[in-house]
Amino acid sequence: MRIRELSRSISTATRPLYIATKTRRFKWIASGSAITTSILAYYLNERWHQKELSPDHFIPYKISYNDKIDSEHFMLELTPSRPQKIDWWKAMSSDKLWSIEVKQSEIMVVRNYTPLPLEHVGNGQIQRFPEGTFRDGKLFFYLKKYKHGEVARWLSKLPEGHIVELRGPFIDFEMPSHPVGGDKETAKGNSCDIVTFTAGTGIAPIAQMLLTTTPHPGKILMFHSCLTRQDLGPLQPFLEESQNSNRIQLHYFESKHGRDIRKIPYEVLKLIPTPCSIELASTEGSTASIKPNLALVCGPDSYINTVSGPKHGLLQGPIRGMLAQRNWDNSNVFKLS
Repeated sequence: MRIRELSRSISTATRPLYIATKTRRFKWIASGSAITTSILAYYLNERWHQKELSPDHFIPYKISYNDKIDSEHFMLELTPSRPQKIDWWKAMSSDKLWSIEVKQSEIMVVRNYTPLPLEHVGNGQIQRFPEGTFRDGKLFFYLKKYKHGEVARWLSKLPEGHIVELRGPFIDFEMPSHPVGGDKETAKGNSCDIVTFTAGTGIAPIAQMLLTTTPHPGKILMFHSCLTRQDLGPLQPFLEESQNSNRIQLHYFESKHGRDIRKIPYEVLKLIPTPCSIELASTEGSTASIKPNLALVCGPDSYINTVSGPKHGLLQGPIRGMLAQRNWDNSNVFKLS
């Protein structure tokens, strides 16, 4: 009898311990489930972000169009493997000139190229993105196969359907918040006119500025050097359209026809205006004239040297060359790579 009572009391005493242990185990399981859910949510969030174009990681794009213009120049259209959510054209507008890094995975080299809001629509026809669209992140490039340009030469040989890796965007230049040479109050209601000097595919950043859905509000005086204007391929009709609408004034210097700027410097200098302050730009001259207070230079090193003096690595370097002769300086000139 006493043994049975002792057994019953031991059983009763251990029951709370069993219940407490079970409760603790449930708490551990619940806690572990919450942690697992958090980790999974973080992982899925990271995976989603890594499908979006970003400067922090590479994502796959498919070559959807690759066609040559001539023996050196070609057009390349890249379509993201997954539709993109971010409209970078809207985010950047024309205030920022931006580029994308393309990775040559075989030799682990990356190069920056300037995308354009254009697309191939079949039969070799190129058109702008329809207004209000960004084609799920599609990118179009105007490229040249330079002798030592490993990445561009590699890209030119890739077939449609091939996967390449991109990251970006990277801002190469941001327009000043108010025109150079004036204060914010004076600049209100006035747009900034620009003069640009480009050679070869160096015209791409300026074309980006012209073709984006919110184009540069000011006028642009353009000096473009090339072998012939046919080198521009599909860009030429878009430039002519901008010229016909008085948005740009374009001077071609075609070396094939003896118009290399290095051989006709005095003729070129007569065409280059001196920098105009925002005060003068808003009060003098006809509305049709272009009164630039900012100069952008983009092209091969030898071209940049001739127009504005050399860059020193990532540094701009002092302004020399033709622009210096027309009183431009580091306050109103920017050399793009």
